[in-house]
Amino acid sequence: MRRSGTRILDPVLDQRQVEWRLLSAKECPDAEAEAEIIRRFFRTPHEPWEPHGAYVEPVEVRRTRRWVLFRQVSGLRE
Repeated sequence: MRRSGTRILDPVLDQRQVEWRLLSAKECPDAEAEAEIIRRFFRTPHEPWEPHGAYVEPVEVRRTRRWVLFRQVSGLRE
């Protein structure tokens, strides 16, 4: 099973991508560990600097009993 990767959401225009990382709940037991993973592996969120500029959204964390999924969307504004 893949534990991290990047997926291009629109391969034709190539304007949005999702970066993700999957960890077991044992590797990431609490919010402090989540914050460390986000600082280490993901980019700092920012708004686009111009109307069609690049942007990075905040990291979304989804947790189940066994897994923790980190997901960040970035791309170009249309």
